[in-house]
Formats: sequence, C-alpha cells, structure tokens
Amino acid sequence: MNREITSTGTDRQFNLNDQELSIDILQVLSRQRWLIVFCSLMGMAAGVLYSIQSTVWYRSTAAILVNSKNAGLESNATNVVEEDILANHMQMLRSRKIVEGALTKDGLMDLASIQPLLTPAKGEDAADYVISQLEIVKGGAGAAKSARSLSLAFAHTDPEESRKILESVLVEYQNYIAGQLESVMSKANEYITHAKDEVESELRNAEQDYLTARKAAPMLFQGEGSSNVYQDKYRRVEEELLNVDIEESSLKTRLERVRETLGDMDLDGPLSEHLDKLALIDSESMQRLGLYASLQVNAASTADFQATQPARIAEAQTQYNNVLQLMSEKQRLTTVFGPSHPKVKDIQDQIDLVKNFLDEKKDGTSVGAGAGMLSPEALLKAYVGFLEHDLATLTQRKRELTILAGNAESQAKTLIDYELQDMVLRKKIERQEKLFDGVVQQLRELDTASGLSGYVYELLETPRPGIRSWPKLSICALGGLMLGLFGGLFLSIANDLRDSRFHSAVEFEQFIGLRTLGRIGKVNSMRQGVKGLIATELTPDAEAIRMMRTLLLMDVKSKKLQTIAMTSPMQGDGKSTVISNLAVSFSQLGMSVLVMDCDLRRPSIHNFFSVKRENGLVDVLADELEPMEAIRDTDVENVHVLPAGAPTSTPAELLQSPRFDQLLEILKEKYDVVLLDLPPVLAVSDPLVVAPKVSGVVVVFRAVTARKSEVANTLRRLSSAGAVTVGSVLNTLGAQKEFSSDGGYYGYYRSGYSEVSVPQRSLQNGAIPSYNGRVGSVITTRASDIGSRD
Repeated sequence: MNREITSTGTDRQFNLNDQELSIDILQVLSRQRWLIVFCSLMGMAAGVLYSIQSTVWYRSTAAILVNSKNAGLESNATNVVEEDILANHMQMLRSRKIVEGALTKDGLMDLASIQPLLTPAKGEDAADYVISQLEIVKGGAGAAKSARSLSLAFAHTDPEESRKILESVLVEYQNYIAGQLESVMSKANEYITHAKDEVESELRNAEQDYLTARKAAPMLFQGEGSSNVYQDKYRRVEEELLNVDIEESSLKTRLERVRETLGDMDLDGPLSEHLDKLALIDSESMQRLGLYASLQVNAASTADFQATQPARIAEAQTQYNNVLQLMSEKQRLTTVFGPSHPKVKDIQDQIDLVKNFLDEKKDGTSVGAGAGMLSPEALLKAYVGFLEHDLATLTQRKRELTILAGNAESQAKTLIDYELQDMVLRKKIERQEKLFDGVVQQLRELDTASGLSGYVYELLETPRPGIRSWPKLSICALGGLMLGLFGGLFLSIANDLRDSRFHSAVEFEQFIGLRTLGRIGKVNSMRQGVKGLIATELTPDAEAIRMMRTLLLMDVKSKKLQTIAMTSPMQGDGKSTVISNLAVSFSQLGMSVLVMDCDLRRPSIHNFFSVKRENGLVDVLADELEPMEAIRDTDVENVHVLPAGAPTSTPAELLQSPRFDQLLEILKEKYDVVLLDLPPVLAVSDPLVVAPKVSGVVVVFRAVTARKSEVANTLRRLSSAGAVTVGSVLNTLGAQKEFSSDGGYYGYYRSGYSEVSVPQRSLQNGAIPSYNGRVGSVITTRASDIGSRD
C-alpha cells in the first residue's frame, strides 16, 4: 500500500495542555452576556433588598466655631498653631473623658437602643460605641473649607436619642473648656507674679552693683565705648624705647670702629694720608666738628700770624674743610648707591684732587705753619668724645622711658579691670531682662489649655433630631448592580475558561493543527435518500464539498490516496452525510466511486443511496458472498455502494481479518477511489482497526458538540494506531455565526456569481435533475435530520 500522500499527516504528538491559551474579552462577553445580565440584576435586587431589610441609621449634626481673639494679619506660623488648636479640640471631643462624663451625667450609659449594638466579649460599653460613631471634620464645605470650625456628626438607630447624645457631649465639652480656662488662668497669674518678684529683685541688685562699680571707676573711664588712654601711653613709650635701643646699638658700633681706627693711625705720616679716616664721621657730627675746629682756629690765631700768612692759611683751611665735606658726602652716597655708583666715583675724584692740592702746598700750609689747624687724629678723638656723650645721654633716656612704661602698663591694666567689670555687670542685667521676658512668654504658651483664653468658642449649629443617612436605596441599588456586574464578569471569564467547547472556526483550526478540507452545515436528511444529497447543487455547502474534492483530487489521481476513510469522535457528527456527498462529487468528474459502509454496528450509507442493507460487507467477510455480488449500483452514475450487510456480534474481528485486506486490494483495482464510512473513534475500536489499512483518514467534527478533550483524544488515538490523517471537515450545523460554513461562498451565490458558469434549471413537480442520464441530487430545505444516525 502506497501511503506517501501530500496531505498533512498525524505524526505529531497532540497534547491538549500545549495549546496556547488566548482570551478574546469581547467574544467572552458576547457569549456570556446573559450570565452577566443575570448577575447584575441579582446584585441590584440584593442591594434593594438590603436597603429594605437592614437597620436604619439616623445622623445628628452640630458645628463649633474656634476663632482667635487677636485681630490682625495672619502668618504661616499662626496658621500652623491654629491647625494644632483645632486638632487638639477634635481629640478632646472624641476623648473618653468627655464622652463618658457626658453619658454618665445625663444617664445615657444604659440606653436600650445602644445595648444591642455593643460587643460585650470585647469589653465595649456605651462610651466606646459613641466614640466609634462620632465623626469630627475640620473646616466647612465648599469655599469655606479653610474655616476655623469643627463639624460634628453622630449616627445612631434612633433619631431623637442621636440628638440627645450629641448634645450631651457638647455640653460636657463646654464645661471642660470653661473649667480648664479658669484653672489655667489662675495658675498663670500665680506664676507670673512670682516670676516678676524674683526676676525684678535680681534685676535691681544687678543695676545697683553696676552703679557702685561706675562710681568707683577712674575719671578717664567713661563706660562702654571709651578708649584706654593709659594703654595708648604705654604703646607710645614702648615705641620710643625701641627707637632708643636701636640708636644706642648704632652708637656703640660706631664708637668701636673709631677707636680701632685711632689705634691703627700713623701719627708721623702726612696729613693727606689720614683724611680718608674722617669718613667714619657722620654728617651731623661732621658739622659739630667743623664748629669745634673753627673755635680752635680762632683761639690759636695771633696778630703776627695773621700778618704773615693770612691768605695761605685761609686757603688751606678752606681746602681742608672741603675735604671733610666731600668725604662725608662719599660716605652717605656709598651707603645709598654702593661703591661702584658714578656719583660715588665722582666724589672720590674730587677728594683725590683736593689731596693732590694739599700735598703740593704742604710746606706752606702745614699744621705747624698754622697754629690753629686740627689734625685728623684730633678730629677723631673729638668725635669719640661726642659719641661717648651721646651714648651716656641715650642710656639715661632709656632708664627714664623704662620707668614710664611700667607706670603706664600698671595704669592700663587697672582701667581694663574696670572695663571687664562693667561688661560683666551689663551682661548680667541683660540676662535678667531676657529671663523675665522668657518666663512671661512661656507662661503664655503653657500647653493647649493655656492658649484657650486667646480663642472664641461658639456653637454655630445646635444638635437636631437625626436625619436618615443609611441605607439609601439609590446607593444600595447601584452598589449591588456594580457588585453583580463585577461578579458576572468574573464568572463569565471563569465559565468561558472551563468551557471546553470551541467558540469559532479559527479557534478549532488552530487547535487541531490539521488541514481543513471544508465547513459544511446546511445539508439535508438521509431519509430523503439520493434526493437529499447536495453535491450537485449551487449552494455554499455544495461548493464546500467540491472544495474538499479538489483538495484530495491530486493525491487520488496519483493513486497515493485511493482509499479514504471518514470517521468522527462521536455518533451524530455527520461523517456519513459528508462521505455520501463526497462520493457524488467525485462521480461528477467521471471517476468510478465505491462507498463502503464499515460501520457494522449502526450502518447508514444504504439510506443515503436508497439501497438495501442486506447482503453486504459482513456477508463478504464471512465468505458467504462474493464482493461483486454485494456491491450495488445507485441512482447516481459512477457511484456504487457496498452496504454493511447483516448485523454481526464481531465487527472488529471481521474488519481485522485478512479477508478485509484482500477485499481492499480488489476494490482498489476496480474503482478509482474507495470511500470507507467508519464508526466513531471514541465509541468503539473498529475505526482504529481499519484506519492504518487505508491511504488516508478524514475526521469530521461537529462544532456544537465537539469538546477539546474529545478532539484531542480522537486525534491521539488515530495517531497511535498509525493512521494517516489527511484533513478534517467541520460540521457547522446549529453553530453560531463564528462557525459560518460558507467560507465566503454565500456572497458569491447571492450576487448571482454561479449563474454564469452553471445555469439554474427549474424543478417542477419535484423532478430530479439527471447527470449523464442518471439521477443526480435535488435542493431541499429541511436540515433537521443531519447527523441523526451518522
């Protein structure tokens, strides 16, 4: 047997759990719409029933204004404080102290309407119940949301008692506020008086100490901000001492150098050789020495000397003084510019010029010639005397300044002590003043109750008899409707998920994974016989039969698909109807077709072709009849039928016999295609015996009855038996529009598309149109009996 066909086989392992789970919410809602509507209506009915049967609650309300006495602009800090005040009052109104005290004073602890609502096991009493039912909200409603007010509401089952309870709580609250105000104000006055006496006494003592200290202070101390004159004097004396030390050190250094120079001088040498030593003399001392030399010259001059050499002596004296001045200037310039500066060199040239002049005139202008002339040695010794005198003067001045500095330092320290004492006393006074202000401020802000005197408490709305607040029919009905709707949606999705039926042709095709050969729905009853076959009609279902034929035709003509078996999961799926119409469709191509009824338990093929059941397949397999003797001709040309034959108790054994295999080989040689009608796969084992022996198996499923588990088991059994499943056919009779069997054909037929290729023939008096001289098929309208037996 050649089993290589082009159609899809069933080698794959079919697993129901491997199928992709997808939910189309809109389709689920559409399929389960009545369940959703039912649940919604039931929920609304339950809500209405609840509003009628449940306990009625009444709500009594009141309002309190809590406003500040202080007029003026508000700040953020003030708003925060007032929010805290309102929060504290809310807590006081809801406190057990207020509620229990109110109920006890007015004898409301044992109200008959409250007792049934308590839970004694939890230790609840009337006060706990009132606190739980008391609602307090800050601010007003709408635009008055920021109002400094408290809105109170109390819910109870009795309207008049709800008013009494709320009124009792408000009265107790007002009494508590009044008592707290009186107590706090009394304590505040006591604290303020005590603080005033104590702090003021300390403040007076501090001020008295300050006055005493100011009186004992020196006249030069003027209090805070005055300067310390002794400190300024001490600073100036120290600066002068520093200058004296510097000058003393300079004089000592100069004196040592002059003494060293005197020790190294050659007294017998010429005058010009010692003139450079005079550079040690500073300019100020040089002027003093010049004056000294002039005095000496004047003292030594006589009338004879002046008469003999007045001009020469005057010239020598002038040149000598000039040398001294030049050397002094050189010393200054060397100190300022350095020895290499041009000015220093210029001065040196002038000194050399004068020295040369004196050397030339030394005979006439020697010291001996001028009795009043002073030698360099005499000048340096005189300069040493000047230095020693200046040094002694500086030493004496240093001793005097040291004494002055000590006195100024002592007086400055004394004045600083007065300054520090003054500062300490002033700080003490400031602390006492701040302490007094702080005590008063803290007393004003003593916890919540201490601020009560700054607020006005006014009852804006007195409690009234309670108004019915619950249950409200509209809210209960709407709530029940919404709960029912959500419950219905949940149940709908859950019900749809657990529903194993197929909801559309697309879902079915995706699930089985087989080639779909066609969808057929509007076929006729097998009780009409050949007249009930639709394969020759111009209808969508007839076109579906022809489409099935076309899909199988290639393999049939190539002898790959010569024997085709048709089965289904359960009885009544329409397999016999489909195979009968497929046989007629093949015959229209001029092919010889044999339809073999292998459903030996409940055969039906003989009814479709209007032949007798007797002398059929059972008789052939029992060797009681030859195959050709059992085959019947039909009213449809080229279509032959091998009926089931006589009833048997061993159908599976007969189909599994070698005689059946031999019969298939004989029939394949005689006919172009052999169609076998098999029993349902899930009902008996007969189809699993025959399926492996044929070229291919076509499975028919009915959309309205097929379950996913049944479809999976059918395909799994065929695959396990070794059958080659070439495709599936979907029977959409009685199914929803999602299983439309036309596959798009209805639109073509309604538009007259088929009239071009196949003209309509009028059927009068029930005449049956012929096909090649043989009886064909007719169009009928009854479809109620499809699948009644197949």
